[in-house]
Amino acid sequence: MGDSGRTGGRRARWLRWLGRGTGSLVAGFWLFIAVVGAVGGAEPWTLESSILTGLIVCSVAGVAVAWWREGLGGILLLVIAAAHGLFAYFAAGHNKGMAVVVSGGPFLVVGLLFLASWWGRRKDGQGE
Repeated sequence: MGDSGRTGGRRARWLRWLGRGTGSLVAGFWLFIAVVGAVGGAEPWTLESSILTGLIVCSVAGVAVAWWREGLGGILLLVIAAAHGLFAYFAAGHNKGMAVVVSGGPFLVVGLLFLASWWGRRKDGQGE
């Protein structure tokens, strides 16, 4: 029985680090796009760009929260994934399904990874 506890803890640790790495990459990618778009200045500042900027800031904050509080961060990232997907659905001209998956999908996966890690640690009695 002692082995299963160690295996569960190891699995939770792997899920946590996978979530941290993937979340940091995805949030960093979106942040890079925002900075390059702002510095390039090729497009005027619109309501759409303001909303996207807010979503990106929330995404980076959600990943940062999840680094320390996996449960809360995971829930935040699920909400952020839904917001990204909803925004992409209304902003995309064609191929709305692809826009939703590309925008919200990565944050959905990362949020689920953090929640799975949190649940595994909680189940093993390691808690947050």
